[in-house]
Amino acid sequence: MTSLIFNHGAWHSPECWSKVIPAFKQRGYRCFAPQLDFCGTEQPVDSLASTIHQIQTLIAQETTLGNDVVLINHSFGGSVGCSSVKGFTQKDPSRLTPNSGKVIGIIQLCAFMPQSGLSLYDMVDITKVFHHSEPDGWEGIHQDPVALFYNDMSPEDARYWKDCLLKHSTAAFKDSVNVYPGWADVPTSFIFCLRDGAIPLQIQEAMVEAAKGAGASITTRSLDTGHSPFFSKPEETTSVISESLKSLESK
Repeated sequence: MTSLIFNHGAWHSPECWSKVIPAFKQRGYRCFAPQLDFCGTEQPVDSLASTIHQIQTLIAQETTLGNDVVLINHSFGGSVGCSSVKGFTQKDPSRLTPNSGKVIGIIQLCAFMPQSGLSLYDMVDITKVFHHSEPDGWEGIHQDPVALFYNDMSPEDARYWKDCLLKHSTAAFKDSVNVYPGWADVPTSFIFCLRDGAIPLQIQEAMVEAAKGAGASITTRSLDTGHSPFFSKPEETTSVISESLKSLESK
């Protein structure tokens, strides 16, 4: 059975996946949703290295057991999730042990597609982003989080999740050294969120087209949701992830 690693995005926690993971556990999948240390810590991190190490530790644990692995990444979780597969794939098995499993695919839920040598800040128009660097090492948000992340939810639910947001490390957005385009090494499924207020659809599409242009094997699906479909439409989100997973497992 394939092991699944669910990676949340910036300012968020593994609770994002709380309405999605149970369905996969019921089907027998081993599921992991770590609290990634680029946010929610007492002090900001100084790079993505420790976050990538967190995910690679889980990948190594599961592949050593003989299990194949699929990563499901949301938003900025795509940057670290994709970067973590280096050396754990059929294309590059340099970190795998004999007779082990391997990473067989990536599912990107409106998630960033990292490029070698480019930080997140390098990939975006800095004059148009909704966040900014603070002197204390944290990344501030200067637009309404509800409009950005929760624009398709009830006011009550949106306020609840807004109040759950965590501090996020600025250095994670500025690290260009540790990023790796893992989507180039394994089949990848990208799920567009059509009403995303944080990563507009045209940016999602541009990232996918750039990856395809680089030779990546990418299939696409869509959800008519905002940035956080696991909150607003968890059953539909589970269904489209399931479809993507079946496709990856059959390759």
